[in-house]
Amino acid sequence: MSILKSKGHWSSIKRTVATVVVLSSSMAMSYCQASSYSDIEQALSNPMRSEKEVELDSLRKPAQVLEFFQIEKGMKVIDVFAGEGYYTEILSHLVGSSGSVAMYNHSLWEAYSKEGSDKRVKDNRLPNVYQVMQDLNNTKLKTSYYDAATIILGMHDMFLVSEKSESGEKIDPAVFLSSLYKGIKPGGMVGVIEHEASIETTPKDSAELHRLNSHFIKKIMLKAGFVFEQQSKIFRNKNDDYNKIVWSKGLRRHTDRAVLRFRKPI
Repeated sequence: MSILKSKGHWSSIKRTVATVVVLSSSMAMSYCQASSYSDIEQALSNPMRSEKEVELDSLRKPAQVLEFFQIEKGMKVIDVFAGEGYYTEILSHLVGSSGSVAMYNHSLWEAYSKEGSDKRVKDNRLPNVYQVMQDLNNTKLKTSYYDAATIILGMHDMFLVSEKSESGEKIDPAVFLSSLYKGIKPGGMVGVIEHEASIETTPKDSAELHRLNSHFIKKIMLKAGFVFEQQSKIFRNKNDDYNKIVWSKGLRRHTDRAVLRFRKPI
């Protein structure tokens, strides 16, 4: 016996199926996000972290930052301008033994951070971390190797007139970003945090204040081939004075900082 159903009946079924699919997808996404955040919390509570750095978490907000950057267990990450490695260590605990972290510093800046960075990885303390010291103008990374890169409070340094390459030439940010682009996998993420600067101030002048305008960052990242994805207001501070150096009294750790996420197209 055949059973005939009205068009309205089939439309109702289609709507129900669509709703189930959407809800299932949303639940799956929520689960992944919750799982990732749990991994971040575990990384931050790792007993290997120093008390001094743990105390900085309330101001640097690594949980919110890494969730926004979508860094997950198992990823290969390059921490650009890592310095002594505050974020390198957190990333190490987050990506785990199935992932890895490249601790990248410009070779001529080694003197500023070498003692701290060497101490952090001494005696294989963080077995999934390795140091990369290369000239910004001659950086060579494995092609399409990294799932993600972080550039935290260091992009402005490429625009300082005082900073040079190993050959003594002016640093060329476009050359470095091109090298980074080649090293990121298609679909890979680049997360940038930078002290905000006035849009009217030149990169050269704002760099002297250790700042760089977020609109300019988007422009140079787009030119390098990356696609701007989203901006977070985690560190938004409308009372910041862009004419002051970031070390000014009462301003350190309280600047208006742009938090930007970029993607390498697939």
